[in-house]
Amino acid sequence: MRRFHKILIANRAEIAVRVIRTAKELGIKTVAVYAADDADSLHVSEADEAFLLPGSQLSETYLNQDKLLQIARETGAEAIHPGYGFLSENASFAERVEKAGLSFVGATPYQIRLMGEKTQAIEFVKKLEVSVIPGLQGTVDEILTQRNKLEFPVLVKASGGGGGKGMEVVHKPEQLALVLEQAQRQAQQYFGNDELFVEKYLPQARHIEVQLLGDSKGKAIHLLERECSIQRRYQKLIEEAPATSISSETRQKLFEAALKIAQAINYRGAGTIEFLVDDQGGFYFLEMNTRIQVEHPVTESITGVDLVEWQLRIAAGEELTFEQSDISANGHAIELRVCAEDPSNNFRPISGTLGGLCIPEDVRWDSFLQAGNHLSPNYDSLLGKLIIHANSRQLTIEKASRALDQLYLGGIMTNQEFLNQILRSSDFKENKIHTRWAENNLSALDNSSVGDDSQLPAVELLAAFLLYHFYRPETGVDVWRRTGYWRLLQLFNIKINGENYRVKVVKKANELRIIWNETAYKLNHYQIIGPKICFRINDKDIAIFISEEEGCTLVHYRNRKYRLQSNQVLNQVQLNKSGALSSEVKIDKVVADLFGKVIDIFVKPGDQLHKGQNMLVIESMKSEFTIQSPSDAVVKNIHVAKGNLVQDRELLVDLES
Repeated sequence: MRRFHKILIANRAEIAVRVIRTAKELGIKTVAVYAADDADSLHVSEADEAFLLPGSQLSETYLNQDKLLQIARETGAEAIHPGYGFLSENASFAERVEKAGLSFVGATPYQIRLMGEKTQAIEFVKKLEVSVIPGLQGTVDEILTQRNKLEFPVLVKASGGGGGKGMEVVHKPEQLALVLEQAQRQAQQYFGNDELFVEKYLPQARHIEVQLLGDSKGKAIHLLERECSIQRRYQKLIEEAPATSISSETRQKLFEAALKIAQAINYRGAGTIEFLVDDQGGFYFLEMNTRIQVEHPVTESITGVDLVEWQLRIAAGEELTFEQSDISANGHAIELRVCAEDPSNNFRPISGTLGGLCIPEDVRWDSFLQAGNHLSPNYDSLLGKLIIHANSRQLTIEKASRALDQLYLGGIMTNQEFLNQILRSSDFKENKIHTRWAENNLSALDNSSVGDDSQLPAVELLAAFLLYHFYRPETGVDVWRRTGYWRLLQLFNIKINGENYRVKVVKKANELRIIWNETAYKLNHYQIIGPKICFRINDKDIAIFISEEEGCTLVHYRNRKYRLQSNQVLNQVQLNKSGALSSEVKIDKVVADLFGKVIDIFVKPGDQLHKGQNMLVIESMKSEFTIQSPSDAVVKNIHVAKGNLVQDRELLVDLES
């Protein structure tokens, strides 16, 4: 059977790294491509060859079909793997790849075209007697003329896309026109197709999907199901396999429906059929993704099947060598999407440069990050995926929570604590979740990235600070017998988030005693590995991460960040120095609270605004954010124009009362 010798990966970030690693295991050479703002990405350094895609727009880089094909030909690549997103479900690109004499690692152009457009896909599966959600499709005008057929609330979706782009719930008929216009703009921008779909909204549904493999030679099998109900902004956050929330009867019906679709089109490659399942066990076809999914690792964890390997084998012409009866679930797996975003601020994407990186042991971490990476606003906020596997769902949840605590991404705000709050919630543990659960429970979840003083882990923070600054181990020296700073300086004054703490340290035979708030704590088994400090306090094992900031020490513990200072640390003596920048925003000035690109402006100088009125839209990390007027006011000056790139805290609009 023919095998590829070299492939080009027409994608970036973690999925490019993922494909490269499997290709290497198969002895296949890899060619990476990258935009200038991805030059320090791990996929560039791990590939056998890497080529710059000149330009600053996606149309010039990762969506530049001519350039990708040129690089493939010049490097002698025999196939192109598109990953997910970008060109992975672009039928025209797949056709061009195959006309160039190369193999497209994915579905056929016909299959991509048939299943990639929601309206067409729904009509096709209806003929197969698979249930679909009732709704309307068409242009904005076509949908508005038939709005009396809709039962509100409804969900607006881009007909030609996915990933949450252009999706929004509409509760009242009078809101429909504005939402349709916004969705149309996003649909045209991201998918080149401004047709929309409006369907009945199911607020308590679960998102269940079935993983498929087909060899285009008449054989298709499923690799069980996944649950992807924990979502924000219609994008998945936590996925797990198998889906323990559904009955065996519903599960079997989902498998049958998915295989019916795959067999009807003689499917080629890896694909996923997505369903919504209601609380009565009824299910509805959502869409088919004719590509690898972001959440594919949980399926790999429980089945032992490398899906990327089989994508490559099938693209090279191999037949599936195993049967449906060979597929079974081994334990439980959960994937956590770690993103650079602020959950407490409407999941605003966050910029930054990665300082240190520590990955927990005994988990899978799929990512493109290396120390020194700077996050670009041109892509989504996904930093990496933690994939955890254990014998049961309960054990997997516990292991996942520990992994989040032990994952350190220095210098970048992430959603780790938000994910952990979900894992620790009783609803998640008891599997009482649905697609709107996370957003409905935002107020109940602790989203803050700053430590809550009412639950401050003071002794752990103080111990880490003292060990880091005053008692580092030396090679070849028994640190617990060493004399020096500890004997001379036993009383410390330390500030945590501006509050004073007095701590006494007493040296014992093979340990230290920290005395705070009239309580003694036993401290031993200390070690430092990069930014990670491990120690035992009162027989409790602690892992804390430390980094330096001007004038203070940042201590990261359980995904929270605390600022510690002491006059006994040389570079922290000026403790009363006030910050140069104020975090307050004046009512007569509107500034950006994120970085990104201005894609629309709704106001002009002289306009009279009311509080909450939409002023402009900024796109950041593939999401849109509307900036609203903070008060009743008149627009004085507008400092940006459509298409401008803006930075965090940049002045956007001047207002006057």
